[in-house]
Amino acid sequence: MLVVILFLFAHIRIASSIFCNDGSNPCKLDQQGSTHSYFLPINGYHCLDAVNGEFICTCPDSSTTRNQPCRICDRQPNPCGVGPSVVACTDINQSFVCLCKNEQGELIHSTMPCGNYIVTTPPENKCQNKGVRDPTTNLCNCPSGFTGSKCETRADKQLCDKIECMSNGACAIRPIFDGATTYQSVCLCRAGYDGDYCEWRSIIGSCTVSYCLHGGICQRRQIGSSKYIYCQCKPGWAGSRCETQYFHCESSGYFIDEHMRNQGKYFSCISFDDDYLLLQLSCPKGLKFDPKKQLCLQ
Repeated sequence: MLVVILFLFAHIRIASSIFCNDGSNPCKLDQQGSTHSYFLPINGYHCLDAVNGEFICTCPDSSTTRNQPCRICDRQPNPCGVGPSVVACTDINQSFVCLCKNEQGELIHSTMPCGNYIVTTPPENKCQNKGVRDPTTNLCNCPSGFTGSKCETRADKQLCDKIECMSNGACAIRPIFDGATTYQSVCLCRAGYDGDYCEWRSIIGSCTVSYCLHGGICQRRQIGSSKYIYCQCKPGWAGSRCETQYFHCESSGYFIDEHMRNQGKYFSCISFDDDYLLLQLSCPKGLKFDPKKQLCLQ
């Protein structure tokens, strides 16, 4: 009976053990010939079965770990050091290599710890032509019609690239006035629509005091012999006669204009006499408001 118990105990112990050749690959070795394979016996990485169902992993510098893969870069302290100059550590060439930032903030590779480098913040990028700098990346987000690292280069052929006209309108590139050599993007609206982005519904008629609701302003435009009118609504209101409210302030701050988010519109809510003053603001053409960063970005 004792022999049977000992046999069962040994069988259970063996069944719960991990072995190098049981298919579980406990040392996380790469498969020979696979793409980017490195953790191989030829580079000093081995798996060895130990007593009591344990396993030992080796590293190329003759060090070992028990019951976990051996990686030089996983050691404590990290061989590349600590601090803002350390970007990454990689096991390579039977040793390790560090990805560091130098004094100018540029990325460099080093076989020495990064601690000797002092990271300085790169100079703030100065964007031109209403470009908006993203403080996270220090990159300029350029309005339509401008390109370059600082939005310094005019590109008239790209004026319509990021413009979205509403109501099936079409973006066109036109001189800012007859005979001008400077161009701008404009939305050409279908009959029955008006506004910078074709956002207002228009009809043939004449303005009256009561036509536009909730403080909307009646505007007139003559196309050929026809006279069109449309309501330019107050911020937060929409509809052919400004009959629908779709936004009102509940707190101070900046908020997406859901009606014209793709046209770069957003709201500013300012606390004023126990109420809020609501303003509609515009990003530079082609940029959109990012509510998380509170900036106009691409």
